[in-house]
Amino acid sequence: MGLMSLFGTRTARPAAIPDTVLRPKGDSYVRIDGHDYPLRAWNLTGFTAAPFNGSLITKQRAKVEMVVRDIADLEGGLRLEGTVIVTHAGDGRLEARWMGLPTYKSRLLAAYFAQKTNVQH
Repeated sequence: MGLMSLFGTRTARPAAIPDTVLRPKGDSYVRIDGHDYPLRAWNLTGFTAAPFNGSLITKQRAKVEMVVRDIADLEGGLRLEGTVIVTHAGDGRLEARWMGLPTYKSRLLAAYFAQKTNVQH
């Protein structure tokens, strides 16, 4: 699944951002307003959580915490807090893109993503 199908829009993207979407195998979730929603897919630009029955709406900004704990993570997973823009909220699904992550968080996300894509290929 590419970025277009994950986030529903076609946007120009730098060549350095991979099209790969990862699906966690384990206890992974997105925490919004104290509620946890299962993380279904993620990549460097955002994530999909489902089922989702929260109050966020499309184009809304929100503070979230994404936790990826994959069964293959012997040394721990990824815990990332940040701001997202909701690209889809409905049909029991939330899709969102990261906005303005500080450099150290972007690097943490990229390193974990690179580790997971190397393991899965």
